[in-house]
Amino acid sequence: MKKVYLIAIAFVFSIGMTYLVNQFPLLKEVNMKENFATEEPIIEQQVVQMHQEEKEIYNLYYQDRKIGILNDKGKLDAFLSDIYRQQYAEEFPNTKLGLGEDVYISNSLSYAEYENKDEEILSYLKENDLFSVEANKISFSNGAILYVKSLDDFEVARDEYVLNFVSKEAYDTLQANKTTPELGNGNYGERVLSARFLDTFTVTKGLASKTKIAKNKDEVLTYLNYGYDTEEKSYVTQEFDTVAGIAWTRNITIQHLLSINSDKLRSADQLLPAGLTLNVKALNSPIQFEVVKEYQEERTVAPGEPEYIYDDTLQAGKRIVQQEAQLGLENVKLRERYINGVSVGGEELSSYRTKEPVREVIKVGTKILPNIGSGNFIWPVRNPIVTCGWGCYAGHQAIDIQNRLDKYGKIYAADRGVIKVNSYQSINGYYYVIDHNNGYTTYYGHMAVPGFAAVGTTVAQGEEIGIIGETGLATGPHVHFEIRKNGVKLDPALLLP
Repeated sequence: MKKVYLIAIAFVFSIGMTYLVNQFPLLKEVNMKENFATEEPIIEQQVVQMHQEEKEIYNLYYQDRKIGILNDKGKLDAFLSDIYRQQYAEEFPNTKLGLGEDVYISNSLSYAEYENKDEEILSYLKENDLFSVEANKISFSNGAILYVKSLDDFEVARDEYVLNFVSKEAYDTLQANKTTPELGNGNYGERVLSARFLDTFTVTKGLASKTKIAKNKDEVLTYLNYGYDTEEKSYVTQEFDTVAGIAWTRNITIQHLLSINSDKLRSADQLLPAGLTLNVKALNSPIQFEVVKEYQEERTVAPGEPEYIYDDTLQAGKRIVQQEAQLGLENVKLRERYINGVSVGGEELSSYRTKEPVREVIKVGTKILPNIGSGNFIWPVRNPIVTCGWGCYAGHQAIDIQNRLDKYGKIYAADRGVIKVNSYQSINGYYYVIDHNNGYTTYYGHMAVPGFAAVGTTVAQGEEIGIIGETGLATGPHVHFEIRKNGVKLDPALLLP
């Protein structure tokens, strides 16, 4: 009997709870599907009524904080159309307006009906300019995105952007599926084998803040050069500045410096007046442009060790040159690949001798290896390219040389002589001085490690003496190379073959 009594009480309680829930739907909100922001909404809204059934509501968020709940979503569409006509139609015709990039609507279900503050919510959007304009959305395969007002501006800017790396004539030839003229035998110089964007792109429509939409060709070009990093960097020229020197000290290519200052600079050789303001912002493009070039050059060939004829009739240390040394020549063809103007490696395609070197023949009075230089210098690195010439910036009385195919390759003695200095200096890092005992000395700076030979060692012309590096004050691996005659610095370019 007691058990029957307990069952009856439980039945009555369940009926009572069902009645309460139906009478007070607020209890059902414990399980409702609405997602509330973790912070207080920007615009407070009170519950004005509870409904028997769930209804869809429109939560408007800005940067994950709720602005408020829209009562009439259709009013938002009309509001956006009005704002477009009033503020955007003239600058962005034939398009439409949407919510800002960080503004979004989240639909949810609720039994509650909230007070209508649509006008206040829409005013908040207008006051904070939380809108996006529909524009052409260019999506690159590497993930970069650019919004442009006009596709024509993009096409023109894209063709102008490539002039950072290749001439218009060569690019137009390749775009027409033609090849640039081959370099015949003895025709030294360069030609472009290919020039192309590594990143593909697609064009769709997308919404973006008007500040992120490139509105003309110049703004598109700025993006292609620097992405959204719009901070400008300028330099005012000083007396004796050169185009090459400014490019070198700012770690940008000469071609890029010419391209971004096309209204002021015509060529790498022009004289620069003091007080000229130039854009020196380094290229930082979100896309990649590849250029492959072929070079044909004349390279000198060292004659090798002299031939010594020992004559006991000569006094020790005396010598007679019976045959002057002559440098040989060879025709070299190279291929080099660049991405956004920076070399990423290459290879030697072919080479053939055009003139055989002639060894020096010396009659000497002893069997000791002579330590006197020939006076004919060879390049201290293979595949040389001068990155900063004589006077390319104030006080630079030397030339900076790279091995274009092996940035950290070997360094070779430019002529035979005796190691005079093997040391370290805070500016030029590890360095060598070779005394050629004929009035000449040569200097090799920024070596990666101390030189291979100790002070007092006799080295032959072309002998390996160190490794290219960037110790001391250097912006990249190279050899700081000097030639002095009786203590006076000479331009090495005038003495090298």
